[in-house]
Formats: sequence, C-alpha cells, structure tokens
Amino acid sequence: MFKQELILRLLRFGLAGGGVTLVFMGLNWAFAPRLGPDLAYLAAYPLAVALHFCLNKWWTFGDQGAVKTRQISEYLAMMLVAFLIQTAVFKALIHFTPMAPWIASGVATVAQMALSFLFMQRRVFAPARPAAQ
Repeated sequence: MFKQELILRLLRFGLAGGGVTLVFMGLNWAFAPRLGPDLAYLAAYPLAVALHFCLNKWWTFGDQGAVKTRQISEYLAMMLVAFLIQTAVFKALIHFTPMAPWIASGVATVAQMALSFLFMQRRVFAPARPAAQ
C-alpha cells in the first residue's frame, strides 16, 4: 500500500472512529438517566458497533462489495476483544476517577482504536488474496 493511501485510510479511520465515539458518548449520555451508567454503556455499544462496521467497510477501507459472513464473524471477534479492553478501561475510569461516565466511555474507546485498525486493515477488510496454485 502506498504511504499516501495509508495516511488517507488512517485519517478516514480516525474520523469514522471519532464520529462513532461521539455517537457512543451521546447515547451513553441519553440512556444513563433511565438505565444507569453500566446499562447505558451496554445499550449504546451494539448501536455504535453497527455504525462502526458500516463506516469502516464502505468508507475507511473502500470495500464496496456485499457484506460477507467472514467479515462479520471476524469483525465481531475483534470487537469482543476490543469490548473487553474498552470495558476494563471504562470501569477503571468510573470507579477510580471523578470522570463522568459519558466522558469515560469516549476515553475508553480511544484505548482500543489502534488494535481495531490493525486487525481490520490486515484481516477483516483486507483485499482478497489470490488462491495459491
């Protein structure tokens, strides 16, 4: 991959991730008064994940093809790992700092972004390799 394309992809990934983070934080803020911080976090997460998948598939990585079962399963496995990292950071922040839960949800998101980019770049949305002959 050309360096310029990698830089543009990283920029798109950052913008997509930033937008999804803002949506995730907004949903946490909106849900928290009725659900409390933990349930609000859990309720907002699937919506943010769906938006994240779509933005990264079609915009960040330019994969205009149909959604493949392999992509969904690999993405969900990656998101499970990311969720565990993100949740650990979120829980630590809301229990050990005076940070508002909706802000902590955004900080926790940033903690797992590098892992997500590398896995999506190299696996989930990587161009298909020609079959060995």
